[in-house]
This record gives sequence, structure tokens and C-alpha cells, in this order.
Amino acid sequence: MPRSPLIDDRRPDVDRPSPVPVPEYRPASQEIPSGVVAEVAPARSESPSIGFTFGNLLRLAVALGVSLGLGFAIATRSGSLIHNRMLPWILGRSLGVAAYLTLAALVALGIWLRHPWRTRLWSPPTESLLRAHVMLAACTIGLLGGHLTSIALDKYAGVGWRGAFVPWDARYRPTGVALGTLALYGIVLVAGTASLAGFVGRKVWFPIHTVSAVVLSLCLVHGVLAGSDSHALRWMYVGTGAAVVLLQISRWAARYVRRSRELDLL
Repeated sequence: MPRSPLIDDRRPDVDRPSPVPVPEYRPASQEIPSGVVAEVAPARSESPSIGFTFGNLLRLAVALGVSLGLGFAIATRSGSLIHNRMLPWILGRSLGVAAYLTLAALVALGIWLRHPWRTRLWSPPTESLLRAHVMLAACTIGLLGGHLTSIALDKYAGVGWRGAFVPWDARYRPTGVALGTLALYGIVLVAGTASLAGFVGRKVWFPIHTVSAVVLSLCLVHGVLAGSDSHALRWMYVGTGAAVVLLQISRWAARYVRRSRELDLL
């Protein structure tokens, strides 16, 4: 019995039927109707991933170097002499001034991140600002640890480890040193809750994070009252304090104007 021409693939003179097109398989999750791509596309996370990459470590090292250099230059030009007896004090003072400068920059950057003008004026991307915020926080903690250690180990300072951690227990200017101790606990509280931002809700950690402005105020008064050379650094304290206060006032004013305009449109 002859074979059917439909299945005889050896005969070149037989017209073979055209193959039936098979539709391409597409999973249900990829079948997106036209016109609704923007609605079903996954939203990009607003929180950037900040890891300990080589670039971040390099930025941290540069920030620490600049802060240490500024603090040492300011402390040495304030009139103190560097010799064997005064070196621990100068080192502690330099680290303290550097920690204050990085903390002031940290608070100012945090205010700017939530400032209404940031979306209207030129500003670096949010991810870059957040990375700088994290780097400044790391610099502040590192410099603060060096400041605390230098002052506590200086036997001529009259502070010691107990005076550094127990308010009003230091022999040297107890009120000024106590304000610094309270600021230390405030920084630990703010940094600890900020590190839990990805694990707890915003309503839990953010109200505590706003205490940073109070911590900066305590550090400013601590530097003025506890520093033996505060008279030479008065313009640094006035300039940094005024800059942070003016930035915060402008933020409040901008938010008030924006809310007033929104109410007028209702």
C-alpha cells in the first residue's frame, strides 16, 4: 500500500502542508495588556542599597581625613601649645571639634533631605544625599569615639572614664562635660534607631531621629563651656549654629507656604 503524500518527506515533488504556527508561550505574570504597563510595572524602591563597597570606604576615609585636618588646624591655631603634657588634650580637642563639624553637616543635610526647596532648586540625587548622610554619621561616631578616648586617658584633664560616662562626675567643668555626656547618649540613641529603619516602621524610629537637632545644641553648648579655647572658636560655633537654625526656619516657612497654597486650591 503506497504511503500518503502528506507524510512522504522523501518526495520533493509533493507539496507539503505549511506548518501550523504555534503561539509563543508567555507566563501569565508577563501578559501585560497594552496601555497599562505603567500601572503594573513594579515600583522602584525609594530606599537605596548602601553597602560597604570600596567606593563607600574611600569616601569615608576622605571625610575622616578632612574632618581630622580641619579639627586639628582649628585646635592648634586657637592658642594652645603642643608638647608632651598638652598633646592628649590637643588631640582630644581636635577630635571633638571635628566630630562637632561632621555632626553639624549631618544635621544640616538631614534637614535638606526633607526641605521643599530641594525639588525646586538644583540638588544632587536623593541616593547620593543619603549616602553622604550615612558617611557623615559614620565619621561623627568614629571621631566622637576618638575624642572620648583621648579625654578619658588624659590624666591632666580631670575627666577620666567615670566622668566621661557619668554626668556631673568630672572634676573639670562638670556642667560642660555633663552636657557632652548627655549628647553622647543622644547620638547613640539616634544612631541606634536609625540603624533599625529597615526593620521597624517609620513612626517608631523617625520621631527619635528628629532629636538630632537637640543633640547638636547640646554639643555646641558642651564645646563652649568645656573648651578652654572656646573664645577663639566662637565664630565657628556661631556660624554653624546659625546656618542650621536658618535652614530649619526656611524649611518650616516653605512648608507653611506650600500648605497655604494647597488650601487655597481646595
